[in-house]
Amino acid sequence: MAIVLGLMSKKGGAGKSTIVKLLSSAVTHAGHKCLVIDLDPNKDILTWWAVSKTNDLAEDNLIVRTVSPDRDLFDLIDEYDDKVKFIIIDTKGEGVDFGVDLASVADALIIPCLNAKADRDRTLETINWHKDLKARAEDPSRIPPLHVVMSRVNPRLLTHVKGTPKPDGVGVRELERHYEIIEQLRPLEIMVPEKPIYQEIEERGALGMIIKEHKDKNDASSKMKLRHFEAAMALAILLGNCIFEERKMSVTNGS
Repeated sequence: MAIVLGLMSKKGGAGKSTIVKLLSSAVTHAGHKCLVIDLDPNKDILTWWAVSKTNDLAEDNLIVRTVSPDRDLFDLIDEYDDKVKFIIIDTKGEGVDFGVDLASVADALIIPCLNAKADRDRTLETINWHKDLKARAEDPSRIPPLHVVMSRVNPRLLTHVKGTPKPDGVGVRELERHYEIIEQLRPLEIMVPEKPIYQEIEERGALGMIIKEHKDKNDASSKMKLRHFEAAMALAILLGNCIFEERKMSVTNGS
């Protein structure tokens, strides 16, 4: 049976699609077959997959599908459950109307959260929805765990330790809210930083294939870019491990 990860958010622009691209790139680069089900009407993942194939930078192990009137989420999972190792579901932002359906098929639910009051508040609402779902369930153990991922984080905060001076380029309220999110939401240990390199992944193709492309080149520019893409792959792998091992952050271990 496939391992199913469902991404959800009550607010658009939180970074769901970026996390989907990172996780799917990591598992396919490791040799696993992966299905991504794109439930977002914007079809961001489907478009990215098409661009990847156009650029000859698509992973052979990656399949992307969307629902249709005659094939819904449950049909797709039934069809691919024994054909792939991972299924990742990208959902529409600005709502969790299908949250119960997602919880019924996923092994873990993932919520990206930006450093912004609205995002923090919407994430808290989703956490409370998840708690209520478990409380109402006949068998709470069948409700998948829910994990918050801090997304589009200011890179200067990735290694900051609470109590040390504020880094240059970080606002006072931004720093305070960063630790408020850690205290209130207990996100996973691995954060996804705000980096221009993710835009290149968006526009070109699968991360593993981009790495291979740059490895085949010998110019200085490609070698420099290669280090950044390899760092992105390392982060994607660590994020996946964090999800499966349920390693969560606390203020006591910094961030």
